[in-house]
Formats: sequence, C-alpha cells, structure tokens
Amino acid sequence: MTDIRSPDAETTRIIRSGTVWLAAVVIAAALLLAAAVDSGWRPTDLEQPWYAVWWFGASLATVGTALLMWAGCPTLGFTVEQAYRQKRRSIRAGISLSLIGMALGALAVLATPAG
Repeated sequence: MTDIRSPDAETTRIIRSGTVWLAAVVIAAALLLAAAVDSGWRPTDLEQPWYAVWWFGASLATVGTALLMWAGCPTLGFTVEQAYRQKRRSIRAGISLSLIGMALGALAVLATPAG
C-alpha cells in the first residue's frame, strides 16, 4: 500500500493540480484581457500611479504563471525529493503570485475613472 503523504505521491498530485491551476490562470487572464483589449482599452489609458500598479501586477502574474508551468512539468533529471521540494514551493508561490498580480491589475483598472 502506498502512503498518500509520501514525496512520490505528493509530487504526482502537485503535477496534476499544477496543470489544472495553470489552465485556470491562463484561461481567466486571456478572457479578461481579451475582452478589455477588444473594447479598445489599453494600459496607457491608466493614470499614474495606476499605470505602474497594472504593470507590476502583470509582471507578478507572469512570474506566477511561469512557476505554475514548472509545477506542472514532469520531473525529469531530479530525484523525487528534489522535485518535491521544488514543486511544492513553485505551486504555492505560483498560485499566490498569479492571483495577487491579477487582483492588482483589476484594482488599477477599477480605480481609474472612466474616460
């Protein structure tokens, strides 16, 4: 019987859930950004300091997405213990950075008066 808390089982679970989180983040960001750009909105429409906040949020979301990509990749060339440590940190940071980045971007857009 396999221990469901073993590094091997946890690594497999992180790879599966990392793929799901990656898909969710990419689809959400694409839908929101596509609708905004299609309506004619551009980041340059934002006033300072919200312009900088939007780009900071976009940068955080990008780094978070990259970490989720790493968490969802197979573990080739690493031992299970190394992969478990890397993927455990990657999925936690990736989810956090992606959500914080998208929230900052939304805050910047919503805080700027319509013009």
